[in-house]
Amino acid sequence: MSESSNQKVKRSFIAGSLTSSAGIFVSKAIGLFYITPFTALASQENKVYYTSAYNYYNVLLQICSAGLPFAIAAIVAKYAEKDDYKTVLLVRKLSTGMLGVFGFLMMMLFAVFSGPLAADSLGAGASAQSLEYMQTSFRILSLALFLVPLLYSYRGFYQGLKDLKTYADSQVIEQFTRVFSLLGLGWICVHVLHLDRIWAVYMGVAATSIAAIVALLYYIRYDRRQIGAIRRKAREQEAEPMDHKLLMKELLAFGLPYLISSIFGNSQSLINTRFMIPTLTGFGMSQKDAQLLYSIVQLDCDKLTSIPQVLSIGFSAGIVPYMTVSFENKDWKGLQKNIQACLDTVCYIALPVCFTMFALAEPIYYIMYGSTNMEYARVSLEWSALLALCTTLTPICSTMMMTLHLRKESIFYLFVGFVVKCAAFYPLIKYTGYTGAITSSILCSLCIIYLSLAKISNKYHVRYKRSIVRFFKMIIACLCMNGGYAALKFAGLAIPETSRILALLWLMVYGIVGMSIYFFAAERMKLTKAVFHASLKTLIRRYLRRKEK
Repeated sequence: MSESSNQKVKRSFIAGSLTSSAGIFVSKAIGLFYITPFTALASQENKVYYTSAYNYYNVLLQICSAGLPFAIAAIVAKYAEKDDYKTVLLVRKLSTGMLGVFGFLMMMLFAVFSGPLAADSLGAGASAQSLEYMQTSFRILSLALFLVPLLYSYRGFYQGLKDLKTYADSQVIEQFTRVFSLLGLGWICVHVLHLDRIWAVYMGVAATSIAAIVALLYYIRYDRRQIGAIRRKAREQEAEPMDHKLLMKELLAFGLPYLISSIFGNSQSLINTRFMIPTLTGFGMSQKDAQLLYSIVQLDCDKLTSIPQVLSIGFSAGIVPYMTVSFENKDWKGLQKNIQACLDTVCYIALPVCFTMFALAEPIYYIMYGSTNMEYARVSLEWSALLALCTTLTPICSTMMMTLHLRKESIFYLFVGFVVKCAAFYPLIKYTGYTGAITSSILCSLCIIYLSLAKISNKYHVRYKRSIVRFFKMIIACLCMNGGYAALKFAGLAIPETSRILALLWLMVYGIVGMSIYFFAAERMKLTKAVFHASLKTLIRRYLRRKEK
């Protein structure tokens, strides 16, 4: 492949990944701002039932989807590149059936075992009423374990065809529907029907299934317009498709490692869900305070740190089809450039966001959730901001490993990270307090990132020297940005905590000043041109030209 072709592919990869990330960012932003009104509806005490339900749900969803969404994308991209559209359609048929069966089985298991799981989550000191609330939340959410995998079958198919815009649009539609249903139905239950506030939690978990149905209808409508062209190409194809048994084996060969990878990848939140409350109460903390801290760390802070993590979702979605094509074509040079471009771009965007979250943790938490429990919340968000950068890079590294057929090694590294999390969890909580639940996750992620990048470097001779230099330049730019925050505070322009609206306006000023300094420093160090192969002015001009069109 020529140099110009390589550059085009690289730009397409970055553009597609950023498009996907932008859509998911909108989705996460919608999800971020519902927490305050949802807390008002459900109450802070009841949020633990919502948080625990979703932590188990996320793990079980990965199990029932069997890693197939990424496997579908990779295999569809592989056969679409070969113009084997009969096999592409067969992949679609097989994967939809498999995901439907797996989802149904997991739905039934989650509902049946909701009682023991509820008891494990809340610990021995939980009341009968608390156990009932938790069990009911689990049972309502179990329906989504059947619906969401069916949605994944559509997403994986069009992701493999490199239609990342539709992938992102469906995320926005799903999230908008979920938040609208969550708040709307919760408000009706609490303020119109005058039911107990736990019903806001029940409507919150039910909203996931409602949103999945709406997103499925969107894809069904979109599919009717798009699938005809693929079917015509399949009819014109003379070659026979792959044998369905071999294709099913290939799906499972791709999917099962992704499944194991996802389970270990979610081990951090799963361990926190299973052990954080019992461990804190075991060291003398009251059940109420332990549940409060758990909801702050696992829901409030997690929602905020999900902002930079959209890059991991977007770039993981972009990595699979583009890197699969490079791998199948043995285009090692293009593969290396995509890896480096992915790491540089993600760090360039995520690092200042995480740094700002760390530097302005107190006002950010106050704006989102109010001033209650601020002593716990500020420290939790500071540590969570550091974790956010790690958990943005970890899924990308794991996805690269899986796409490059380093599946056994990837699973082993995730297992090593899991062991690190388990080994560090108890002593860190014992000697450092509740933040040990977060710092043990940081150690877990750093371990996975280092091992994965080292293996990719050894196997495919990818060099990270330039990326490391650029990363330290980004840190310098962040320190310059922090200087701007310090100057504003020194000038008496600290973010007030008397009004959340006023604090939000001042935070916007801080954000504009800080990001302006970051981009200026990055320009002076030629970082933007090194990452995007264009100056900031050029990128802005390109964006404005596209808007005019």
